[in-house]
Amino acid sequence: MNSLGGLILAAGCSTRMGQSKPLLDWYGQTLIEYQIKIFNYLSIEPIVILGFQSEMIQKKIKNLNAKIVVNQNYSQGKSSSVLLGINSLKSNSDLLLLSVDQPRPKKMIEKIIKSHNESNAILTVPKYNQNGKLRGGHPIIIGNKVINNLSEFITRGKTVKDFVVSQTAVNQLIFDDILIRLDLNDKDDYHEAIRLFENYGNNE
Repeated sequence: MNSLGGLILAAGCSTRMGQSKPLLDWYGQTLIEYQIKIFNYLSIEPIVILGFQSEMIQKKIKNLNAKIVVNQNYSQGKSSSVLLGINSLKSNSDLLLLSVDQPRPKKMIEKIIKSHNESNAILTVPKYNQNGKLRGGHPIIIGNKVINNLSEFITRGKTVKDFVVSQTAVNQLIFDDILIRLDLNDKDDYHEAIRLFENYGNNE
């Protein structure tokens, strides 16, 4: 079994939120602190990609167990941060990919990791069953064998979604909880996520 590296994408400008997403309050800590601590708890080696307001965020997480990488070209979009993260990943690691604005309870991430390991898959994607239609969720796990393929996709101007769609042997894990799809795009999403997390004992 390969080790598991976790890529936390936190470089964006948070324009729709109106304030830094990594620094949002999350049950008495910042959202980025929560994400790193969840990864630590699950023995995932966290790589945090920063960009906008990177100095301010680094002050919050400098004493936590995480590798910090600053994307000087964060304005070029999320794919540039993914590529930096891949380049910082240990050579024998699978990759769990999550944006800072996609908080997930540790029980949910544990379930995805367990399914990935048991399936021996090259790619694991959680899905949400919405009225019989499967919609993609996060985090996804990308097996070590195809990480170079993902890098090639990105260098050709394609996205992680393009890569996932191109794969045929995908381990799909079905959830009936909308939280598996939630992104904190704005304040309404933020408050909805806090409400949904109550079902998991806040941080469980």
